[in-house]
Amino acid sequence: MLVISLGVMALGILIIFVGFSLRKKGKTSFIAGNNEVFVPKNEKKLAERIGLVIILFGIETVLFLVFFQLIKGIEGYHFAILALIHILVVFVLMFFDQMEM
Repeated sequence: MLVISLGVMALGILIIFVGFSLRKKGKTSFIAGNNEVFVPKNEKKLAERIGLVIILFGIETVLFLVFFQLIKGIEGYHFAILALIHILVVFVLMFFDQMEM
């Protein structure tokens, strides 16, 4: 169990690193269909916002292991719900990017 926990913590740290990298570069080329279906109006601002969401998800990934060990009612599907919420937030950010003038 310790090896799995350390692996998930390492994954969370990697996710945080990706979020910081995305914010620093200011590019949204990771989005599927970018510049074909979806063309961002303010790419730098969108990348900063999505980078922050990714950083928060990485932090939650690391903290989830701590809460999973301390609170017995937390299950894996709670983490899946958190992931789904973050995905929805990214779509909302993309929508608001298209609405800005």
